[in-house]
Amino acid sequence: MDQDTAMKLYLNGATAFFLDVPSGMEFGIDMMSWATGDKFKGIKMIPPGIHFMYYSATDKYGNTAPRCGFFHSFKKGECLIKKWDKDNEILVDDIPKAELIQYKTNVLHYDNCLGPYPYEEQAKWNGLSSLLTENLIDKLSPETKLIQSAMELFPTSTRENTKKRRKWGPIRSETDVGYEHLPKLVPKEENKIRYTEPPEYHYPPGASLSEITKYSLDTSYILHQMIEKHDCKIDLLAELQFSYICFLLGLSYESFERWKKLFQLFCMSKDAVEEDQNYFAKFFVAIRFQLETIPEDFLVDIVENNNVIYNGLKELFRTLEISDFSLEDNLKDGTIQIKRYLLQKFGWEFNKLDEEDEDEAPVIVDCEEY
Repeated sequence: MDQDTAMKLYLNGATAFFLDVPSGMEFGIDMMSWATGDKFKGIKMIPPGIHFMYYSATDKYGNTAPRCGFFHSFKKGECLIKKWDKDNEILVDDIPKAELIQYKTNVLHYDNCLGPYPYEEQAKWNGLSSLLTENLIDKLSPETKLIQSAMELFPTSTRENTKKRRKWGPIRSETDVGYEHLPKLVPKEENKIRYTEPPEYHYPPGASLSEITKYSLDTSYILHQMIEKHDCKIDLLAELQFSYICFLLGLSYESFERWKKLFQLFCMSKDAVEEDQNYFAKFFVAIRFQLETIPEDFLVDIVENNNVIYNGLKELFRTLEISDFSLEDNLKDGTIQIKRYLLQKFGWEFNKLDEEDEDEAPVIVDCEEY
């Protein structure tokens, strides 16, 4: 990068000071992380917009603490200042006013203590966070604003523990043996990510038996109900991005589970595809960036877990192939591109989608044997 370009990025970009951060700690912003050095005081030349910063404390034996992270929307020329709290091992905003003024008015003086933003990874980050807004982040983030990879859990009340709970999604059986007897452990309310909850039932009020069966196979009703809890329709797709970032960079297992459920929700919403094809074209764009950045160890976990990605996309592709409505150009192009990418990266093929899978086909019984 030449000096003129660097100066332009410096003047237009934001600066984030992280004071008193111990040496050797893992620290990252968006798609890049480093081990901090003795002189580290923060990041410079941060492009205006939403970013995710994360860190993990390390003790003298090299053991790494659970990761913490937070979103922040930077303005042009902004100077963010946080300080390390060694007792709680988190970054805090409790900084004396005189110290704030010192750093905000002398940014250039600390230039050699600031690491440059990793512009070589910016395109990946932009693809992963393209739908995020400040309002959505404020709505979903915990009260503490911290995304934590490990949170202390506490049992709920005895009454709540013994109350029967069913898993999110279509009903597969009347009861899950033993499930209702497990204690319900939850984090403190202020630490919880405030994800959008699905409706209590997966079918509309007053639904007939045939409609209940239909909505066990088609999650469009759940999709619509969750969309209505947002300010605009695109926000549920943004929540898919939010959950993915929290598990990819924040190492939040809760977010990993939420991302899988949202992914399946979109793939199984059959009626919703015809109602808004452009919405599902945007879904393909969002997951394309996610599949490009997913680590191999996460992918193995997903594949071993009934191959959530493959099976979900197979159902969505089947819906598009056997539907009696014509596909709009953007959805048709998105389908072709994602199929081509999946074939190149994973060797996945989606052929003969109009045929039933062997495990889903009806069983033929020879009555003469009885």
